[in-house]
Amino acid sequence: MMHNPARNFEKHAMGFFSKEDAVVDPPNKTKRKICWDSRDKFFSCLERNNIENSLDPKKNAQVESSCGGERVEFQNNCVASWFKYFQEKRYNDIKRQKYIAQLEAEGAKPLPFKLDRK
Repeated sequence: MMHNPARNFEKHAMGFFSKEDAVVDPPNKTKRKICWDSRDKFFSCLERNNIENSLDPKKNAQVESSCGGERVEFQNNCVASWFKYFQEKRYNDIKRQKYIAQLEAEGAKPLPFKLDRK
């Protein structure tokens, strides 16, 4: 029997995939609500403790001591990508609001028209 390199490649290439790589269904409405509620609870705790960036390694000890339980609940109730995304979005929104407040304090005024993104 002759050796077929293509068959050998298939055998090894298949090793990259496993049953654990199966596609996960997106969260249903109930699971999304649970995620959002635990996110809101965690973010309220961050707000009460004046923590702006919960992903900053320098703030990790403060996040854990002040909001560790809420953080674990949030992480357990949300898809990993959502867990990270929501925290990044929150911090970016805070920075944006501070920048707008700074501009307004310097006398900047909103444009009298909307910019068209076309």
